[in-house]
Amino acid sequence: MKTKLLILDMDGTVRRPKSARSKFIDDPLDQEVIPEAQRAIAHYKAQDWIIVGATNQGGVAAGHKQLEDAIQEQYQTLKLCPQIWCIYFCPDYEGLFCWLSTLKSEEVSSPIHLGWGAKYRGSFRKPGAGMLLAAIENGLGYRKPEHQVLYVG
Repeated sequence: MKTKLLILDMDGTVRRPKSARSKFIDDPLDQEVIPEAQRAIAHYKAQDWIIVGATNQGGVAAGHKQLEDAIQEQYQTLKLCPQIWCIYFCPDYEGLFCWLSTLKSEEVSSPIHLGWGAKYRGSFRKPGAGMLLAAIENGLGYRKPEHQVLYVG
């Protein structure tokens, strides 16, 4: 059976701030899912795609928000769009750290750079491939020719 994985960038692709204060989400509750993105996500979900998010969170490294804010931002997005299985995010400029947020576990977020994802350390930040490779590994086990992976961002 062919497994299909859709990896989505978050900011400006799936979600946006509700207020016009900034082009970035400053408050985890000040966000909405872009209606067109919601329709596309529903379409892919109906076709049995596994859907995950991947987002740089440079605002943490820049000092515009705290790591806890970024964790809560991902959690809120998952609540607004439960078709998304999980969200990976990199809060540093060097691509050293990657967190996984999900609604399906007791832990809201966990650092994959300390465990199974450590091999991608240093390449998590997009356009590096580490976060995407981690999503493929976690979503599909590993990439086989019969699997299909799309990234939209």
